[in-house]
Amino acid sequence: MAEQVSGSVLVVGGGVAGVKCALDLADQGYLVYLAEKTPSIGGAMSQLDKTFPTNDCSMCIMSPYLVEVGRHRNIELLTLSQLDQIQGKPGNFTVRLKKKARYVDAQTCTGCGSCIEACPVQQRTIA
Repeated sequence: MAEQVSGSVLVVGGGVAGVKCALDLADQGYLVYLAEKTPSIGGAMSQLDKTFPTNDCSMCIMSPYLVEVGRHRNIELLTLSQLDQIQGKPGNFTVRLKKKARYVDAQTCTGCGSCIEACPVQQRTIA
């Protein structure tokens, strides 16, 4: 008979290693909190064009993992969140995360880009 899994896990960092770790733990039945300090997961690998040694497209490798994280019922994704404090001991700890303001309601966002046009602050690159 399979052992009942209880408890939750915090994975800090949403790069390729953190994403794979979160998926493996969630598949084992743990509730996983995946905390990432940037607005999106994927890390440096998601910014690469090709990967060594196979020259595969990095997003061709990462995309299935990213989609699975978003759909997995045991993973709660916490973007724009940084680890602030840890209390307790291994196996029994409490953490405090510092979550940055998003300014856009993620639940109602459709990705249309109209908020960018309406934003009074413009980003510019200084050369």
